[in-house]
Order: sequence, then structure tokens, then C-alpha cells
Amino acid sequence: MRLKLVLAVMAASLFVTTTADAGYLYTVRTSDDMLRVLDTQTLQFTNIGQIGVPYDFGGLAWDSTNQTMYMVTGFADTNLYTVDINNGGATLVGSHGFSDMFGLAYDPTTDTLHSSRSTSGTGFYSLDRSNGSPNFIGDPGVNLDGLAYDSFRDMIVGALAGPGDLYDIDRSNGSATLLYDGAFFNNCGLAYDPETDLFWMIDYSGYLYTFDPNAGYGRTQVLGGLGSHDGLEFIPEPGTLLLLALGGLSLIRRR
Repeated sequence: MRLKLVLAVMAASLFVTTTADAGYLYTVRTSDDMLRVLDTQTLQFTNIGQIGVPYDFGGLAWDSTNQTMYMVTGFADTNLYTVDINNGGATLVGSHGFSDMFGLAYDPTTDTLHSSRSTSGTGFYSLDRSNGSPNFIGDPGVNLDGLAYDSFRDMIVGALAGPGDLYDIDRSNGSATLLYDGAFFNNCGLAYDPETDLFWMIDYSGYLYTFDPNAGYGRTQVLGGLGSHDGLEFIPEPGTLLLLALGGLSLIRRR
């Protein structure tokens, strides 16, 4: 029992020291449909592999419950896909039926994959992860080009390209409340990083930004000149997840 307690303390200690700087951002470079990963500490990109389907203003979402990456491809087609984060390959799930589905975010509190339309229409939806079929929730009244789930505040945040605004999206009816009235950003991918409590954004103009919810969602340009990208999702470093699991398992066994 004493050994298990020691293991739990060690795991918890390692978790605390690593979560502050552990995590990766996944995105698609639209010039060649390449899935890429960005180390949030070194700011270095690594090419993973081409997704194998056309991609134009799409979105990515990480289902943390099933450890699965989902993707919509924007103007390219009307389908929902899964994406292998090891080689980039996309697998068809099914059709959602909209040519302007740009935003995608997974909400673990309700176990729901949310999506949003932009350009041709507005709407906030849930998507069936078994066949891609959409369920209309409500109309936010704005074009949402990116979606992200904020796990600290338990909220869905949407990004409106062009005006450069961020919105709090009500998951029950799709209504939008302005969070940040900013300057121009292009069609984009949006992701929340729980390790730093920041939102990250990458856009079609090749800029990488952060937005700080503790400072009025103030925007900082991190990188530029990246070439066109869209879709963005944060995945914690695998070791971080393992340490958390070990810590929880040790504590459970001790009881």
C-alpha cells in the first residue's frame, strides 16, 4: 500500500511538472492537403502525411473519449471523416450534406461533436459520429469559421473570420454572445490549449495567433508566413495522459 501511495505521488508530481508545457496542435496545410503537427513549445512544424481527400476551409476536432480525430473539409465536399494522426490518412464516416461546414469541436461534457456553417449560411449543429448526419441546434446569426471547446470554462467558442470576432456559443440553442471584437483574421482553425489556458488560431493567410481569455481574449501574433492552413486541434502530449492515468489508478487501488 505504501508503494502504491508513493507511485501515486510521483505520478501526480510528474503530471504537474509536465502539463504546463506539453501539447501539440494539428492542422492541415491547404496547398497540398498535408496534416501537420506543431509543438507548442518549440513552435516547430512536422509533416505527418497527406489526408488523401480535397480540403478547403475545413475543421478538425479531437474526440478525447474515443481518442479519434474528426474532420470536415469545408467547400471540398459534404462529408465527415476520421483522420489517422499517425499518417494523416482520412476515412469517410458519412455525409452531413452541407458544402460550407467549416467549424468542428468535440464537447466531452455532453459527448457531442459540434459543427458550424459559414459563408453560404449560418447554423450550429451536432454530427452523428457513426454516419455524419447533422442535427440542427440553432442559428447563431453569424458565420462561424472555427469552433473550439474550452474545458476550463465549459464553453464552446466560435470564430468569425473577416471581422475577427470570437463568440460564446450556447450549446442548447446555438445563440452567439460576443466575447472579443477584434481585427481581421482570415478563414481559420481554432483550438483551446488547457495547459496554458490559451486559444490558438491558424488562418488561411498563414498567421498563427493566441487569444488570452484572462485578458479579454487579447490577440498575440506568434508566427507568420506559414502559407495557407485551416483547421486546428490541440492534443495533449501522450506522456501527460499516461501520467494522469497512472496517478488516478494508483489512488484508486490504494482506496
